[in-house]
Amino acid sequence: MIKEQIISQSNNINDCIDDFPYNNIQELIHQIKYANNNVRIQVRAILSCIGRPAIPELVNALENAEPLLRWNIIKILETIRDPSAVPALVGQLKIENADVRWAAANALIGMRREAIPALLETLTHDYASLPLRQSIHHVFHVFKDRGLLNEAELKVYNALDNIEPTVIVPWVAKNALEYLKTHKNQAAIHEDNLLF
Repeated sequence: MIKEQIISQSNNINDCIDDFPYNNIQELIHQIKYANNNVRIQVRAILSCIGRPAIPELVNALENAEPLLRWNIIKILETIRDPSAVPALVGQLKIENADVRWAAANALIGMRREAIPALLETLTHDYASLPLRQSIHHVFHVFKDRGLLNEAELKVYNALDNIEPTVIVPWVAKNALEYLKTHKNQAAIHEDNLLF
């Protein structure tokens, strides 16, 4: 039934919140898993349109999802761009599947500085994970190029390039977290004037 609704109403995506009450979110996620690619794209657009109210169920579905469903959920979270999804996205940086990690890293890039505290916190205790370090390095590399990293965070980026990152990364990540806490107002970077 949801599949037919999606097909018949996909031309009115802007009205998706009215067309698809929040109690249909699980059914929409189910369609991502089992529908053909055209329907899957339409479902992603509808869930993106629903936005923040869909996040809890999207995040919950990530827990035991296979790679294709994970990737699609991450793409929806990337479109919604709500900071409440940051912890779940950071958790995907340790997943074995490289496509999932890449999608999660790019979604975190879209969150800009909202993602940084969670990334630093993760580095203080999961620093031994090579996929995690590589993914965070990618995020920080983009942030560095866009001028979004403060001095302490640049040290984290450089530590991730180090030959022995597991020795220094947790220490510099902890220092960067402390810097964020103590210099919250002074260290704020104004992104509004940045050109991408």
